Amino acid sequence: MIMGEQPVFTTKAHVFKIDPETRKQWLPVSKQAVGVSFFFDSTRRTHRIISVDGSKAIINSTITPNMTYTKTSQKFVQWADIRANTVYGLGFAEEPELSKFIEKFQDAKQSARQEVERIRAQSGGSTPQTPHTPQKTPTVNGTATSQGLAGTFPRDHRSSQSLNLPPENPESFHDRADGKSDNGPLTADSQLKYENDRLKIALAQSSANAKKWEVELQTLKNNNTRLTTALQESTANVEEWKKQLAAYKEENDSMKKKLVAMEGAGAQDQLDVVLREKAQLAEEVERLKTAGLKKDKELERLQEEVEALKMRDAKNQGIQQRLTTCEQDKRDLQQRVSTLEGQLDTVLCDHRRDAQRVRDLEEQIGDKLHELTVLHQQLVTVTASNHSEETEFDA
Repeated sequence: MIMGEQPVFTTKAHVFKIDPETRKQWLPVSKQAVGVSFFFDSTRRTHRIISVDGSKAIINSTITPNMTYTKTSQKFVQWADIRANTVYGLGFAEEPELSKFIEKFQDAKQSARQEVERIRAQSGGSTPQTPHTPQKTPTVNGTATSQGLAGTFPRDHRSSQSLNLPPENPESFHDRADGKSDNGPLTADSQLKYENDRLKIALAQSSANAKKWEVELQTLKNNNTRLTTALQESTANVEEWKKQLAAYKEENDSMKKKLVAMEGAGAQDQLDVVLREKAQLAEEVERLKTAGLKKDKELERLQEEVEALKMRDAKNQGIQQRLTTCEQDKRDLQQRVSTLEGQLDTVLCDHRRDAQRVRDLEEQIGDKLHELTVLHQQLVTVTASNHSEETEFDA
């Protein structure tokens, strides 16, 4: 936790996370019920869900306007955190505790939405903002999923009455993609079309995430440049004021020497003038000292901002790496789409070629049948002629 955060609500629950490999099973991350708290960061004006088991933070989830939760049973709730690329689940001992948690979750989500709207209103629409209109959360077998998280989330087929167990593992919807359906195995054409459509959807989602990260990265770079420029200007001003202060000190020392010389000579009038000049110079020196202290404080503040910017730069590198990975995934998906389209074209060509062969065979069979009919008629004619000749011969 950082300075400025205050707990606004605390409860106890068993904590689970989705299996990152299968996306089908829950993995318990706490041996017993642990404290789960909502924290409000007054500096950033954001809410976070934090849970600590011993010295290890097992939940650190920032609530965003687009975040949604799913109540899968009377005592179990789950939500997807796209930033952490995982799904959290909480099992409560009593249903009222779950209801209080959901109420706080909704309040925090509404607060995040209002903060985004306030920032957008202050900026007058000049700064690109990520749309915060809640999108309809897709569901798989009755359980909500999140864009950017592959696989399926566990769902509950019944209203669980257990203390804190997560819902049972469902059948993955990927089984349908493997050819399992109520209408029997999929044909090759249908399978290729399904894979093609699914990859196009994943490609569109990847492109949307890449654009969002590019906007965030550009905003951080602009802030870094602006603060760096301000720090350089402030440093230059401080150096100039230090030079002026040194010049005034030298002039003050020179006046003191003149004063000593004039006191020795007994020039009272000139002494009064020098004393007045000395008083003025002393006031000027004090004023410059005060201004110098203020600038020193401002310099320290700017140095702290520079340190913060360095930390943001480290974060930017992580975002850049994620962006590079996303672009690579996009290229891979495009390659797979092209491959599947080529396979689909090949299958369609084979299908048309087979159909043409069937039509040719049908024509050949028709010709043979026609020939057999002609031969049959000729055979009947010959047989009738022979029968007539035999009858005449017998007569």
